[in-house]
Amino acid sequence: MASGKPATAAQDRHQVEVERAASRLRELLGVDVSIEQLVQAVLDVPRIEENKKVLLRFQREVFNANDWSAETLRRNLTEDFVDHAAMPGDPPGLEGVQMRFSAWASAFEDPLEDNIAIIGEGDLLGVMYNLHAKHNGQFMGIPPTGREVVIPGMEVVRIRDGKIAEHWGIYDFLRTAEEIGSNLTFVRRDDSGEPQRPVVPWAVKMTEADAARVGTDAENYLRPEGNEEDQH
Repeated sequence: MASGKPATAAQDRHQVEVERAASRLRELLGVDVSIEQLVQAVLDVPRIEENKKVLLRFQREVFNANDWSAETLRRNLTEDFVDHAAMPGDPPGLEGVQMRFSAWASAFEDPLEDNIAIIGEGDLLGVMYNLHAKHNGQFMGIPPTGREVVIPGMEVVRIRDGKIAEHWGIYDFLRTAEEIGSNLTFVRRDDSGEPQRPVVPWAVKMTEADAARVGTDAENYLRPEGNEEDQH
């Protein structure tokens, strides 16, 4: 028991010093947060910086290197990785990632992910970026154009044990389709008010159920200009 008392007293003194420093820092910054929140934010800084290294390594080794091999993915993603941006029916985990992005890599060369901002909280990172690439393969039904494109995107990733464990993301692929010459335009319902069947040959994946929902629920939808072919 005697050996435990000095440690407890030292911890108490340390806690008092931390709270005093946090209180002073709060005054200097003029922020309206609790001391506990401020202390946690400070303690999170080293963790967030390490997590940024994990994300940047993934971008460097996978996206920028256009390397979607199983070995490289396992080095950067956990075995139970979950991609919340995956399409319904896609294989789970690393297999699904490899399938989706190998197809993407066959359409675009020389990718470079240019980060605009990276923010973090706990084990989460949010990143806003522009992905630069050259269109050298078929994409959304559009043959290769050789054009340089920019794909704006935002992602959130969860880091665990030095790897990415979860991913959420949105990408402006419609803008990319326009950049490679798809000439997207709005197509409205006809005068009778009956929904027109959607024609979206550039879509990477669209099930019959998806098409039915678009035709039934959407007032407007996009398709390449000049494609009047009936998709029945």
